[in-house]
Amino acid sequence: MTTTSPIQLSCPVCETKFESTSIASCGYASKRTDFRPNYWGLNPVPFFYHSCPNCGFCSTSPFFKSKIDNMDFKEKINNMEPLKYDSYDKEISSRIERAMRCLEAMNEYNIININEFELANNWINAFWWAKPLESQKKFGKIVLGYFAEAFKKKQIPEKEILLFIYLRGEINRRIGNKKKANEFFDRAIELAKNVPDPQNIGSLAEQQKINPKENLSKN
Repeated sequence: MTTTSPIQLSCPVCETKFESTSIASCGYASKRTDFRPNYWGLNPVPFFYHSCPNCGFCSTSPFFKSKIDNMDFKEKINNMEPLKYDSYDKEISSRIERAMRCLEAMNEYNIININEFELANNWINAFWWAKPLESQKKFGKIVLGYFAEAFKKKQIPEKEILLFIYLRGEINRRIGNKKKANEFFDRAIELAKNVPDPQNIGSLAEQQKINPKENLSKN
């Protein structure tokens, strides 16, 4: 069950003080086959990100605990304008995308230092919660692009390579790239024969290639 509580924040970009909503508790009953949680009750995801009503800076709460002085970054954020949305679904998608654009900008201006693997693992939230297929495709391509770079640069932990090969297949499948999806599924199936596979990723890849399911089995 999702519960919320108010939180007082100060924007690190424009110093505007505002009230936002924080998650007090949440949980999920299952996961999709792309590992997205299926939360109980109200979707808590938009409350993971806080958006300044003045300049539009959006991020998770830790980034609101310090001041950002980089003038180029501030100018970039101020050009974004505050977020506006007219439905809960649009709020989820808009908040995540804005938070990801701010994250990329912080990385670009050396306010933080994160690699492509970390960016992919952040951007996947935008893909997970996008509603229209066009938005799923848009965000899916961004995630896949970062994963591709992460593999080239050998940023994936060795013990997680099988999982992320499979995930690249599943994201491709969900956005309609069946041929590319099957290429990754085949790679995962083959790799699973030669490495430890405690999560049965090889079997999952076979299932999603031949008879895809929406959610992971609960057993």
